Amino acid sequence: MANLELDDLEQLVAFEELGSFSKVARRFFVSTPTVTRAMARVEEGFGAALFDRDGNRATLSETGRVAVESARRVLREAASAVAEVQEFERGLTIINVASCAPAPLWELLPMLSRLYPGMSVTSCVRDTPGVEATLADGACDVAVLPYRPDAAQAPLSRRLLDEHLQLCVRSDHPLAGRESVALADLNGFNFLLGSDLGFWNRIVRDGLPASRFLVQDDSFSLTELIRTSSLPCFTTDVSLASRYRSIGEDRACVPIADPEVNVMFWLAGRDEEKVGRLFR
Repeated sequence: MANLELDDLEQLVAFEELGSFSKVARRFFVSTPTVTRAMARVEEGFGAALFDRDGNRATLSETGRVAVESARRVLREAASAVAEVQEFERGLTIINVASCAPAPLWELLPMLSRLYPGMSVTSCVRDTPGVEATLADGACDVAVLPYRPDAAQAPLSRRLLDEHLQLCVRSDHPLAGRESVALADLNGFNFLLGSDLGFWNRIVRDGLPASRFLVQDDSFSLTELIRTSSLPCFTTDVSLASRYRSIGEDRACVPIADPEVNVMFWLAGRDEEKVGRLFR
């Protein structure tokens, strides 16, 4: 039996849909004799006549229809094999990071670039259950969690950084002069809020059920609104130190005392061979 070529099988499958060699030729940008020769090779490969021929007209025989289904199966398996190999190759050259908050990525991504200069790094921000699920099913190589993972969850772990949520208000706001506030003090105020905040989004929404939030997807728009609006917002000590140094001269930041908004972030990983250096 001769070898079956994938290109020839694709033309056979197309013939079932189009019904003529000339139409198949136009789809594949080849000549009709080229398709005719390809179908002859397919028949030779299967070792059976696949077409009923009446002069210049050809139709699939019953055997030919069975061959088309077999060709579809071979093409699906070939595509699956290619995807599997490519996914494996990506796993060797890409480090996938899932974080429960944005700020840890500001420190982690440069760290990974230094430790693994030949690797590409991708990252996403999700809520805590989403990060946990991503870590459990192996879809990420490194996870950032707001607690220390146990050994069953992640054989590799290390502390990354601490982050403390703060209230950011105009200097004439009634809470601006406080040394600290609690979430209960803020419930009922309306807030500016960024998107893609990970677990922070759920914390502030659960902690402030009577509040409403004006969510901004664009960081520039959010920053401009913070500078020009009287609405309160949130920031953190990490944000103030790194990304958002300027919040306007008429804004004051007040620490929030609730323990759930003063967070210690931990790195979690499973593959010592791939990301072990990050945890040493």
